[in-house]
Amino acid sequence: MSQSQQKSSHNEDLKIYLKAYEILENGQLKSIDEVPTNILLVENVDNFKENTFWLKIKNLWILVGKVPPLRIEPMDIILFKEKGKWGMFRFVEKKEKTVILSDVKGHKKTKVKEEDFISINILGKVVRIQDRV
Repeated sequence: MSQSQQKSSHNEDLKIYLKAYEILENGQLKSIDEVPTNILLVENVDNFKENTFWLKIKNLWILVGKVPPLRIEPMDIILFKEKGKWGMFRFVEKKEKTVILSDVKGHKKTKVKEEDFISINILGKVVRIQDRV
């Protein structure tokens, strides 16, 4: 086995524990036990222990990276909370003073004024979605 293969194999086995939260039926966040996470999922995030976390929504687990330090780029899925409701949208692009968003599946697009987009309570960008951890 080459040295790079050994290093890659070693990284796949490294686990870190990230904070985790569950969204309750009433929309509130409840802190739950930290979740062991493969370091490969978060190694490119600065200070990943503080800037990434798991969010459990019903039967899905969503790994979220805080914005900033992460930057929102085209086709990223963004997690937000507005008026007590949680939601996700896909960031399509920014044109002049308008931001184009779509639903997560990319079927419906909408244009939003940049100042309205900035006022949304963005919790972070979705790094990964899975059905178990």
